[in-house]
Amino acid sequence: MKKTRLYLLTFAAIVLVAILAGWGALYYYYTGAREALFDQKMESGQREIRELGTLLEQQLQAGILPAVVIENLQKSIVNTDVQSEFVCMYNRQGIELCHPDPLLVGQKIGEKNSRLSGMGNSRAFSDILKSGELRSGIRTFPEGANRSSEVVSVYPVKGTDWMLASHANVRVLKAQLDHLYQQFLAGTFLLILLISAGCFGLMRAIYRQYEQVVDHTIAGLNEEINGLSMLNRQLEAKQQQVVAVERPGEEATRKRLVTYEKDEIITVDVRDIVYISLADNIISAVTFQNRVFVLNSSLDDLMGQLDNEIFYRANRQYIVNINGIENIWIYGRNQLRLSTSPASADPIIISKHKVTEFKKWLDR
Repeated sequence: MKKTRLYLLTFAAIVLVAILAGWGALYYYYTGAREALFDQKMESGQREIRELGTLLEQQLQAGILPAVVIENLQKSIVNTDVQSEFVCMYNRQGIELCHPDPLLVGQKIGEKNSRLSGMGNSRAFSDILKSGELRSGIRTFPEGANRSSEVVSVYPVKGTDWMLASHANVRVLKAQLDHLYQQFLAGTFLLILLISAGCFGLMRAIYRQYEQVVDHTIAGLNEEINGLSMLNRQLEAKQQQVVAVERPGEEATRKRLVTYEKDEIITVDVRDIVYISLADNIISAVTFQNRVFVLNSSLDDLMGQLDNEIFYRANRQYIVNINGIENIWIYGRNQLRLSTSPASADPIIISKHKVTEFKKWLDR
């Protein structure tokens, strides 16, 4: 259950990070693509009206009357789609000379009609027409005009007061770009899921390999534990053999205790032991040389095997050697406190219930 939860959390984390990174990158590219699209529309609009302006200039130079040139241009652009991109022509007074919608021909662009922003400044569109300058930018309308912003390029026709203008509806451009963005977004999310699933599978394979290594290590530790258990049994058997040799046919007091350090079996002479203690479930024997040995028997078992003339069970934590007792003090109410050399980690207390027994043991 824990492994399954870990896998699910890992997969969710990978998907979340991938989605955030993918969405951020896609939005960054979308913003750049939108600006590049507007720039491209400006350039293409400039190129279109420049070529159209050159054509009009050539017609005028060929002697064609201006009215005929205007009429021919109107016929060529009439009823073209004004929702996306179109071309029209004004004079410098702001009057529409040609427009795809014939109803707009003859109308005048007022000062508050719209503004053209570009090159770090913003001017009224009518002022741009009056100046006769070649300009490009974003044309914006007042809120009440109910018209979308446009990418506009204006080109003055030489020898006339005509101003050709190309228009590209910003709303339409953004709608097209947004549609493309949504397609890319859906594709990106699908790709993210596929990549995340692949990463999840790879990580799961790595986890499995790691778990195999851990299982192998645990198996090795279990073998070592089994080996130590076997060694403990051998030590116990050795102790029993020692007791049997010392007092054959009867229960004998121990003269030596068998323990080990790493792979070495060690025997400790009981006469060298100052006290035996129990701390944190570990039985330790401390010698007069202040050496510490870990024993495998309990205090009860040891007390039954040691010479009661020399060793005394002071309490649940200590067995003391009479030769190791340095001082005996009256402690609290009817209790005794023993000090040994070397000193024990904790005070060795004889409870009031055992004081009489302890004094008899001393007086043997």
